Amino acid sequence: MVLRHEICVAILCLGCLGITSVVGTRLLSSMAEALQTHEVIPDVVKKVPASVLNVTYPNNIIVQIGKELTPTQVKDQPNVQWEADPNAFYTLCLTDPDAPSRADPKNREWHHWLVGNIPGSNVSKGDVLSEYIGSGPPKDSGLHRYVFLLYQQPEKLTFDEKRLTNRSGSNRAKFSISKFAKKYKLGDPIAGNMYQAQYDDYVPILYKQLSGILLCAINFSLGDVESEFKKAKIEPDIIDKAPIEKIEVKYGKKVVDFGTELTPTEAHEIPEIHYKHEGGVLYTLVMTDSDAPRRGGYNREFRHWLVGNIPEENIAKGEILAEYVGPAPPKNTGKHRYVFLIYKQNQGAITFDERRLSIWDGSQRKRFSIKKFAEKYNLEGPIAGNFMVAEYDDNVPAYHKRLNL
Repeated sequence: MVLRHEICVAILCLGCLGITSVVGTRLLSSMAEALQTHEVIPDVVKKVPASVLNVTYPNNIIVQIGKELTPTQVKDQPNVQWEADPNAFYTLCLTDPDAPSRADPKNREWHHWLVGNIPGSNVSKGDVLSEYIGSGPPKDSGLHRYVFLLYQQPEKLTFDEKRLTNRSGSNRAKFSISKFAKKYKLGDPIAGNMYQAQYDDYVPILYKQLSGILLCAINFSLGDVESEFKKAKIEPDIIDKAPIEKIEVKYGKKVVDFGTELTPTEAHEIPEIHYKHEGGVLYTLVMTDSDAPRRGGYNREFRHWLVGNIPEENIAKGEILAEYVGPAPPKNTGKHRYVFLIYKQNQGAITFDERRLSIWDGSQRKRFSIKKFAEKYNLEGPIAGNFMVAEYDDNVPAYHKRLNL
């Protein structure tokens, strides 16, 4: 009886394995058919992945290959699972090849999520290159294809991509997961899945989230930007007319909000910058101290950061005219105003004839005038701004030494 029982168990197990194999084969066949039917192959990748990604959104909404979901259903980050080698690293991507529409995919691809260096299948431990943004197909643009792809990395990688938050849609268009995979030698995708979605009432809410600055979300009206600049006398001290929009400036978790006081130590590293921008337009960014060496001083202004030819808000792709140096007000000179301004380059790319300043060139940064600089290069604006204040702390002598001051 025992022997017969063991034989029966063995037969049942083999049967289960056979069923699993059949189901897996059918899933792969279904995925291959869907990817080819919906032309994900060749629009996004050239080869069918070897396995199916298990993707589940909140409320137990499961992605079934090629089926339609709504933007409302996929607004939050899903749970993604696969059979992983616990000692390997993976890259996961969600991309839309139909931006702004399948009929006119001039922005193909618009990537919604990109995570690298995922250990095993623990996505939360990966290196988030682009935070998750749900589907937001424009009204009357029809169904969009949203494609999940997984790659196994040859090793842990150093990605040189700009990190993108879910508060701005910039730098996500005209992406290519195939080119990205080629750049980092990822090979072909090993797993995939896809769904389709079209416009619903959640999309305008998402667009509001992606406006970059989120003025409405922080309850700050456009008129208040002007009044804050006038109250702080930045207008007329260094500009004739205050901007009407706000630049979002963050040093780590410290948010700059019209006169926020930070220490030189807190503002030592390059901040995160966001501002309202137009597609295909170039901008110039400046951070300047209007109070060098003290308020009303003879060295006004001291340029701390100057970047031109910035595509949209991708500062990393701009032309650095003066490398970033943080606030370093001399001892006993009180609080200095550090002003961030954005100018629009209506004439397109500019050939700047300025000397490029490194972090060591302190003396060349004095007696700057953003007003004269803007006039020289026919810049529009400032169209956006923000400012903080800072005074001396114990790290300033080290900063002065580095600046050769």
